[in-house]
Amino acid sequence: MKQINSTLILLCFLTMATIANGQNVFDFSTFLNASKQDASNLISGYTAPVIKAVSYGLTSGWYHTAKTHKKLGVDLGVTLNAVMIPTSDNYFTPPISPTLNFANNTTPSLQMAPTIVGPKDKTTYMATYNSPLGSQIVDFNGPEGLDFKGSIGMAVVPVPMAQLGIGLIKNTDLKLRMMPTINNGGNKISMFGVGLMHDLKQYLPGVKLLPFDLSVLAGYNSLQGSSNLASSSAGASNRPSSTDGKVSYTLNSWVAQLLISKKLSVLTVYAGVGYGSVSTKVNITGTYTITPTAGASFNITDPLAYTMSNTGAKLTAGMRLKLGPIYFNGDYTLQKYNTISVGFGASIR
Repeated sequence: MKQINSTLILLCFLTMATIANGQNVFDFSTFLNASKQDASNLISGYTAPVIKAVSYGLTSGWYHTAKTHKKLGVDLGVTLNAVMIPTSDNYFTPPISPTLNFANNTTPSLQMAPTIVGPKDKTTYMATYNSPLGSQIVDFNGPEGLDFKGSIGMAVVPVPMAQLGIGLIKNTDLKLRMMPTINNGGNKISMFGVGLMHDLKQYLPGVKLLPFDLSVLAGYNSLQGSSNLASSSAGASNRPSSTDGKVSYTLNSWVAQLLISKKLSVLTVYAGVGYGSVSTKVNITGTYTITPTAGASFNITDPLAYTMSNTGAKLTAGMRLKLGPIYFNGDYTLQKYNTISVGFGASIR
C-alpha cells in the first residue's frame, strides 16, 4: 500500500528525494494484522514523531515582528519551519500483551521498535486475532524506520508555509494561511489557517510611548487529508489487502503568544512566549482481508480510529532584516521539538 507512504509524505511536506526513495519500507498498513487496540498503539507509536513534528511546524512561523500594520497594510511571506525530532523518539515500545508478541531482529536484546524516523531495524510480530473463525495467529513483519539521520544527515521535518497579513482597524492584523486542495495519485490534502495579532501598548498609558512594540497573537490551523489504501495483494510482509481501504486524517492546531520586538534601523529583533496545542484524528476505513499463518482468511471492517494530542509552552527569539519592502527573517523556538524558522517576503505599511 504505497499510498500510505505518499499520504505521510504529503502530510509532512517531505520533499527531499532521499525520503521519497525510502517509501518502500514506509508502509505501516501491516500493523492492521494486529487486533484493533494493538494496531492503534502500533500505528500511533510508529508515526507519532512525524505527526508531532508537523504539529509543531504548524504552530510556528506566524510572525516576524510585534508591530501591527497600519490600516490596509499588507505583508506576504513564505516560511520554512525545520522541526527537530529528538533521538529519544527514534524508537517506541510495542504494546506486548497476551495478543501480541514482538522481536527486534536487528538488535534482539532491544525490546523496542523503530519509529518512522528511526533506524532500519527489522522487526517481526505474532498477533493473536479473535476473528469470526475463532482464535487466529498472524505473523507479520513490521515496517522499518526511514533512518532520517542516515538519509538526510539529521532527524528534521520541514514544514513550509505561505502567509498573508492584512492590517485592520484598531492596530489589529488578520493573518491568513491557505493551501488549495492537492490531489496526487489517490491522495488528497488541504490546509487553512487564520490568526489575529493585536497591539497591546495602546491600552497601557505608561508604556505606549516606549520604543518597542508589544502584541498578542492567536492562530488556528486545520490540515485535512485522505489517501486511497486499496491493494489487491498482501505482499511479502503479509500486508492486508483491500478494495475500498482509505485513511483520513485531520490536524487542528492552536497557538497563543505574547510578542515583543524592537526596531534598530533595518534590523528588528523579536521574541514571543506562549502555548501551543494540536489535536490529531486518524481514521482507517474499508474492508481488509487478513491472512493468518494457518487457516482461512477473514475480513475486518473499519479497523482503526485514534486520536492524539500534544501541547506545551514555546519560547521564540529571532531577527528580521528589512530592505525597503523586502524582508528576511529567522528565529529559533524552544519547545519539545525545537524549531528553526527562516522566511522572506514583502511588507508594506
